[in-house]
Formats: sequence, C-alpha cells, structure tokens
Amino acid sequence: MQPIIANRYRLTKTLGSGGMADVYLARDEVLNRDVALKVLSRRYANDEEFVKRFKKEAQSAAALSHPNIVSVYDRGELEGGTHYITMEYVPGGTLKDRIRKEGPLPPREAVAVALQVARAIHAAHQSALIHRDIKPQNILLTESGDAKVADFGIARAANATTTTSQNLILGTAQYMSPEQAKGKPVSPKSDLYSLGVVLYEMLTGELPYNTANPVKGPAEAANGRTRSPREVDPTIPEGITAVTLRLLDEDPAKRYSEAGELIDDLERVSGGLPLANATTQILDRAGAQLPPSTQQDRTKPTQRYTAPPAAPAVPAGGRGQQNGKRPQGELFPWFLAVLIVASLALVGYFAWNIWQRGQAEPATAQVPELTGLDLRQAENALAEAGLNVGDQSEVPSNEVPQGGIVEQNPSAGTEVASASSIDVTASSGPEDILGPVPGTAKVFEDPKAADRVEGKGKGNGKGKGKGKGKGGDD
Repeated sequence: MQPIIANRYRLTKTLGSGGMADVYLARDEVLNRDVALKVLSRRYANDEEFVKRFKKEAQSAAALSHPNIVSVYDRGELEGGTHYITMEYVPGGTLKDRIRKEGPLPPREAVAVALQVARAIHAAHQSALIHRDIKPQNILLTESGDAKVADFGIARAANATTTTSQNLILGTAQYMSPEQAKGKPVSPKSDLYSLGVVLYEMLTGELPYNTANPVKGPAEAANGRTRSPREVDPTIPEGITAVTLRLLDEDPAKRYSEAGELIDDLERVSGGLPLANATTQILDRAGAQLPPSTQQDRTKPTQRYTAPPAAPAVPAGGRGQQNGKRPQGELFPWFLAVLIVASLALVGYFAWNIWQRGQAEPATAQVPELTGLDLRQAENALAEAGLNVGDQSEVPSNEVPQGGIVEQNPSAGTEVASASSIDVTASSGPEDILGPVPGTAKVFEDPKAADRVEGKGKGNGKGKGKGKGKGGDD
C-alpha cells in the first residue's frame, strides 16, 4: 500500500524534484481526484526563509484563478515540520519534455502556447505577482495541448521589499533576464524576457545564445549578441521573429510595456494581421547587426521574386528612327539579354536552394554516460561531445555518493543536436523519501509501514495492543 499524507493524500509515484521541494502524484481520498503534492525538502525544513517562501507559494498561487495557471488546492504542515501544498495535476508533461521529444514546434503552435502563457502572466501581473522563473519546465501541457503555468514558489508581490541580504537572485540561468542575472530589481518585463527565451526555444529547439556555458546567456544578451530565430531557421515567419526579438531586448524599456501589449501582437500574428510599428522596426535593427553574409541571405527570398526589367515599349507611330525612337528590330538584343539574365538567376536560385538544403542538416552528437560522475566530470564529458549541462537537480540516493550523477535526460547513447543541453540529477546523499514525514520511510519497500502511517499497525514495541493510531509511529 502507498503511504497516506495528512490522512487524505495517498502517494502514487514521484513526478519530479526541484531545488526546494519534491513533487509526487497523489490521490485525494476525500474528493477522489489526482493531485500533485509538493513537499518541502527535508534539508530546508528548518530554514525559516525557505519555509516562509514555500508558504508564500501557496498563498500567492491560490489567489490566482485563470485557465492557464495551475490551481493550488490546499496547504498544510505535518508533524516534524514538513510543509506541503496540493495542486492541480496536469497529465500532459512539460513543454520542455515536448521540445526534447519532438523538436521545435510549428510556428503556429508556438504562437498558440506563447499566447496562453502570456495570458497567464498578464493575470499574475495584474495581481502584482512576478513569476521570476518562466521556463519550459514550468509550463505544463494538458492532454489537449493547452498550456498552464506552474510553480509560483518564487513569485512575490511586486511592491514587496526585502533587505539586501535577503534579495536572492532567483530563477534559472538560461531563461533569466539580464537585469535579473545582475541582481538588479526585477519587474513584469523580466517575465516577458523569459517568455521570449521560451518562445525562441519553441521555434528553433535552441537557446538564443552562442555559448557553451548557459550561465553566460544573459550576459551575452546584454552585449547585443542575441541571434535572430531566422538565423537558425529561415522558414520562421518574420512576424513571430519580430515578436521574439522584441521580448529579448536587453533594455527593458524597449520590450513590450506589459503583457497585454504582447497579447495584442501575438493575436495579430495568429490572425495574419500587421504588427505594431514598434515591433516591425525590430527586424530592421536586427538586420543591421547581422554579419554581411547573413544580411545577404536574408534578402535572397525577396530577390528571387523580383520581376525582370520590362522590355522597352514598341512605339505606336510605326518603324524607323522617327522622332528619335529606335526601330523595333533593335529591341531584340535587349530582350535576349534580359532572357539570359533571368535564366541565370533561375539556375542560381535552384543551386542556392540545393545548397541551403544541404546546410540545413543539423550536426548531431551522442550523449555520453554520466551516471556516477561528479558534476565537473560530467561537464568535461559533455564538452568533449559538443554538448552542455542543462538543468541540475538533486535527489536522495543510498547507492550514489553525494554529488554523483544519479540520472540524466536524455539517456546515454541518445543522438541529439550538437550544443544541446543534457539535464542531470545529482545525489544529495542518503535520505528518506519524504524526510521527516512520520512513518513513511521506505514505505514502498515495507508494506507494513503503510499501515503504520494510517495508524492501523501494532505498537512500535513500547506499547501493547492494537490501539488505532496511539501505539503507532505517528
């Protein structure tokens, strides 16, 4: 039997582990529905700052009600100081999982997901909440493909004040805005920047920074080295490219003023309508910063469809040199020249197109075996394979020493695009599954332990009889 938490939530399986909490799939025995149960990690149970932030997650997220935000149902504290919250269970996995498995999304689908996330952010910002950690891992997908934003654990009231010592840099490096990475005050526009990185990744399958170290991403953006999505895939429409680049502007003042303005542009892109002038001007600025060879490539599609010069009109007043006009026979050499130029242009176009197809084949790399290595060794192994370290998390392990890699995603031997990020999970050392939750240690291996959690087992050796709950471990 699976353990029951708070006499209500029966644990089914582990869904994931983050920096401050572990998430489990559980069955709400009272309302007869599946929920996601987030339990504060044992190593933070006695940290007042983390406990305060964990409680704030429930209070902040529970106040939000929006179809594109994961609902929070309940919050509680168990004996021993373990805190938990229960949330809506979204069975479709994360956007990150979708990109890993299927690659870039078609532009129309990427726009649809970005629009739903923008609406969720807009609702949060109207409630004076900044998410601070928008990333594909925090965007859950329903079975029908709708997007829901999760994990407002590091969201705070926009007008809240903290001391310098408490003003932590919160977020994920690859998706963090430049101002957030520098430890400067964040604003709603910081969330919009992070959404820009997510949109870029949905369109291209890559991050917008040419760097082997993801932590340097925001710094590169601040130095104006953000790549246009069309540099990665020239088939991406200019409209959504312009929206993406505006979101990724290093200067918050040049981004969208607020999420509502972004929603307007995304709806225009979805409907094939013209964008706001401030957005279309982004493409001109981006084109001016591209290397000369890239600028030429960007103009080629337009040049392919340029009509050849029209032949001079035949004079209406007969033949010969009357009135200084050329005889009709002299037009033939001009027509022949235009025909030759047009033919050469057509041949050149087909040759360029074939070359482009050859260039479009992405380089791949094989993911090395990382299990058992420490983080530095894993970084070296990935660097040799032309890959990067992606998200890093920790889980307890009795088999792998602390700091060693327990799991990796994708697994060893998988063929992935070069410069892809490989997520790793390191061992935090031996630890019970739910930390100090009474009676649940090794419950999956010991069926009798589950009975003790529910208070139905015998005494623990110090008491006698079959008293319900009083003689058990709880």
